[in-house]
Amino acid sequence: MSARLPALLTEADLPGPELRAAALDGQLYPVGDAWRSIAEIDDHVGRAVAAGLSLGRGVVVAERTAAWVWGARGPAPLPHTGLVVSPARVKHRSRGSVVRQVVVDDDEMVVIRGVAVTTPARTVVDLARADSWVTRDETVARDVCDLHGVTMDDAIAVLDRRGRLPHRRRSLDRLRRIWSPGRRPGGTDDEAAVHAPLVPTDQPALTR
Repeated sequence: MSARLPALLTEADLPGPELRAAALDGQLYPVGDAWRSIAEIDDHVGRAVAAGLSLGRGVVVAERTAAWVWGARGPAPLPHTGLVVSPARVKHRSRGSVVRQVVVDDDEMVVIRGVAVTTPARTVVDLARADSWVTRDETVARDVCDLHGVTMDDAIAVLDRRGRLPHRRRSLDRLRRIWSPGRRPGGTDDEAAVHAPLVPTDQPALTR
């Protein structure tokens, strides 16, 4: 391998065994199902690009994958999850990726290096609405709120945009638990983890 590696690599660039060998040699580290040069920090940009490579053009990074992009602790939630605004915009989908067609407003997305990602507030609401909600999702949603200043009012504003949604009461109960009184911001000591360096989410909204 060359001394200077591209920022992100996948098995489309090099065989899997060679990528894993480079990681063992200390040249790469995993970012979801991609690999990144150790010369690059693990941040929301690399995570978004890695998710975008996996999901394909025209897919909005969402739900657990979006929470991971925004710095939620823990490993990447593979397979990645995305939303499709218009099927005509989708160029390809990665095998195993979970992609659903939904309504997403332009200001509920930001674009990071050409990859659309649901905003922190929209991400938290999507997690709370999911049938697959588990206890870990509450921790993940709380991480996103703590890192990006998402409030209960922000989340309810996103929820109210959709009108009479099914399971609204269940979603509100889950959202209330995220901001429940007496909780420890950032979790307990044994839950502590290093968050990826992040910057304010002021990237331009996705345009149609």
